[in-house]
Amino acid sequence: MSHRESHTRWSGAALALLAAVIAGPASGDSVMVTQAKVQLASISLSAPTARECWARYSSASSSTVIEEVAFRVPCPEQITHDFMQALQRSLAARGFYDGQVTGKPDAQTRAAVQAFQGANGFNSPILTLEAAQQLGLLPIDVQRN
Repeated sequence: MSHRESHTRWSGAALALLAAVIAGPASGDSVMVTQAKVQLASISLSAPTARECWARYSSASSSTVIEEVAFRVPCPEQITHDFMQALQRSLAARGFYDGQVTGKPDAQTRAAVQAFQGANGFNSPILTLEAAQQLGLLPIDVQRN
């Protein structure tokens, strides 16, 4: 067996065994150690790359575009039924939504999102990543925001 430096992750059982060996026997106990071969493996999994999703929103009067903005949004795989229910509850708790908690992205939910975001300076019915984070629905990535 070669002696190579490696990063090792210890299981709970291995740590308990190591602690017992280091601590030694309790008073009055005897310890018999037999030869044992312990092989530890380490698997390093890289963190999944955070995907960025973007949307565009245009506000217009007649056929003239007044403003078009691109902004980060929660990715489609994050918008689950449970996420939508949490969104509706969070908006209701802040007085922006008074409908049933259905988990469906209906017109009443979009209007509540637009009212919440409008009160915070961005008039769009499309939920921004920032608004989802303000509502406590998604973690804030301080390195990216």
